[in-house]
Amino acid sequence: MKNSGWWQMSLAIAAVTLADRVKRRKFITGLLLFILAYFALGNWPMNSWLSQGLWRMLVFWFFLGGLCLLLVLFALFDALAAIGEERKKIGLRKPLEEEESSQD
Repeated sequence: MKNSGWWQMSLAIAAVTLADRVKRRKFITGLLLFILAYFALGNWPMNSWLSQGLWRMLVFWFFLGGLCLLLVLFALFDALAAIGEERKKIGLRKPLEEEESSQD
């Protein structure tokens, strides 16, 4: 495969970004700022251009909706990862591990 090195590098960068809470939050903040800028750009400077065609408006809103969905998924992942990290810090085990050890 010609692009396997690129793919492996992308996966490594994603793993490092997702594993670190600070980097995750910076990415989420940057994505939120990009969404706000994109929304503002579509409402004021590009308003007349977008209103000239239905497909332009649909593509704009579809892309904006996709970005918002991505933001929600990253925020959900961040919340669940933060809960897991805090549980590890205070030494709580997962409920399934407790059930398995009590059945033995």
